[in-house]
Amino acid sequence: MEDPCVNCENGLGTATSQQQNYVPTQICDVDERPLYGELILLGYNGAAEGQRSSGQLNRKHRSKMTLCRKDLFNGIKKFAISSTTAPPRQSQAVQDPSKHVVSYTYDKSHTVIVEYIPDESKDMFQIGRSSEDQIDFTIVDTWLAAGSNMVMSPAGNNMRLLRSSNCFDKNEVHPRPISSTISRYACRILTDREEPTKAYVYAAGFDNSKNIFLGEKATKWIKKNGEADGLTTNGILILHPNRNDVDEEASSSLSGDRKMYVWREVSVDGDIFTLRETRSSTKRGEMIPHETNQLQDGTLIDLCGATLLWRSADGWPTLLANRNWSISWMNSTLESLNVL
Repeated sequence: MEDPCVNCENGLGTATSQQQNYVPTQICDVDERPLYGELILLGYNGAAEGQRSSGQLNRKHRSKMTLCRKDLFNGIKKFAISSTTAPPRQSQAVQDPSKHVVSYTYDKSHTVIVEYIPDESKDMFQIGRSSEDQIDFTIVDTWLAAGSNMVMSPAGNNMRLLRSSNCFDKNEVHPRPISSTISRYACRILTDREEPTKAYVYAAGFDNSKNIFLGEKATKWIKKNGEADGLTTNGILILHPNRNDVDEEASSSLSGDRKMYVWREVSVDGDIFTLRETRSSTKRGEMIPHETNQLQDGTLIDLCGATLLWRSADGWPTLLANRNWSISWMNSTLESLNVL
């Protein structure tokens, strides 16, 4: 049966045999499949074509992506955990192209291998800077130098970054490229095919060989249950709107008793932590066991270079009913909680 989205203007086109292995997301304005929600890339409006050096067009960089149930499930769940003294790439599980594997390397003689198997009750969507087939939503930094496509930092010390020591001029700024801070495989979202309102975000996405590698220098640890977990280099941050507690939070913030919104960091395994002292610090924050990585309508996802807004399918009608509240929330959040 032909996918109704394949020929849509905003679709990804007909999948090749290699692409079918990853069941790439089809993006369509009208779709009869159950809807999970929508990711909106803040700071963008419209789409732009990227181009490879070979002259072939890359996937479009969209300003939003609608997530609906895939025709063929591609979700995963944990299956087995093992340890090896050999380098992770020599592991049989890592070399198996049919398996999704996360490798935690603690030193040259100790690597924890976590194997995943297909989960027919879940769909997986991956987000990152890479334009590889397994990445559903390709994201680039939301600040670009005009005319030269050079990526620049949005930080307050941007002027310092752009002044070259070899060509300093008080009256002239010499732009130079700044490396992107968005990971090629930034994060992944797992959605429940039977309960579409349930969507969960995890740090790190899988590469085109279905692997995630956390090297010796990565922040990682062994949990109380004996399982491994870790953080990505620049981290994936989330901010929940806590809509059920809006009135309580608002009244508390007016009295100065508590902050209305709090950024958290999500781990590779989906646990929630307070922020690190610096974005790339090797010391993780404090675990918050009562908070969850389940996305709420209005959750912000910060990729360290771009911020996504999650709108759940059941939240869209509420947006129309509470339009003034939504605009107020968005404005206050963008003004006071910019973590880029």
